[in-house]
Amino acid sequence: MAAVLCLFAAPAGAAVFGASGRGTTAAPLLEFGVGARAIAMGEAYSAAADDSTALYWNPAALTQIKTLSVTLMHAPALNASYFDAAYYGQRLGERAAFGAGVQYFSAGGIAQTDAAGNDAGSLAPYDLAATLGFAYKPSGLLDGYSAGLGVKLIRSRIVDTAETGAVDAGILTPAFRDKRLKFALTLTNLGGKLRYDQAAEPLPLAARLGGVYQAAERLLVSADLGLPVNDRPYIALGTEYRVRGTGAWSFAGRAGFNSQSVGSIDGFTGLSVGVGIGLNACSVDYAFIPLGGAGQAHRLSLTYGF
Repeated sequence: MAAVLCLFAAPAGAAVFGASGRGTTAAPLLEFGVGARAIAMGEAYSAAADDSTALYWNPAALTQIKTLSVTLMHAPALNASYFDAAYYGQRLGERAAFGAGVQYFSAGGIAQTDAAGNDAGSLAPYDLAATLGFAYKPSGLLDGYSAGLGVKLIRSRIVDTAETGAVDAGILTPAFRDKRLKFALTLTNLGGKLRYDQAAEPLPLAARLGGVYQAAERLLVSADLGLPVNDRPYIALGTEYRVRGTGAWSFAGRAGFNSQSVGSIDGFTGLSVGVGIGLNACSVDYAFIPLGGAGQAHRLSLTYGF
């Protein structure tokens, strides 16, 4: 199961922030990135998010949805395990937005044995997180800023089942420098602990500072500084080049770098690439992440938005 979790969590990313906390938190599902576009851009997405997955990356960025957005993602892994996600976002007038999302990770069937080594059936571990969020753009002195809050319920089953709640919060600034530059600040997975029988484990609390810059009409660049409680600080960098084709077609090429997996996995890690193909209000996005000796990861998502 550890290898399976590595394929998902490696490119993602009262306790002390730093590498000394690695492996000390529960519900790794909460660290699995959502949306192939964001993952291809190295997960540098806290300020760039403009679709329904903003609820995951920065709930304040829900206000960047034009009208409505739906994202579905499927990611297969080893031993019949998989990760699915479904997100919905909608504007509520000029200043507010709403979002809802579900993440589900199944580790597949895992054989059990008793103390004597005899077959004792199988386990089907899973993690589930359901989130509701709201974002608002105030007027007056804070005009142009956005603030968002996401409230989530987490359920995890290994042998025993544990449940808890958590909160995500985010801020998105107005656009500076001729409306090309924005900044974001988020705090995710702030909440209780998952208690398995007598053992209680904390959630993967993380802070993130990000920015996005529209370098040219077709070129977007982004960067995030991540501060996870269960790992060392990391840098994420992303870029996207978008081309409008004939008619209603569009094409996007993406690349990213995320330092979170560098040094923790043998071999070539840290980079990601991807493409997106759009037709009218729909787009299909793909991301590829090499993970050195741990193999490779693929993400495929479908987004509908207008």
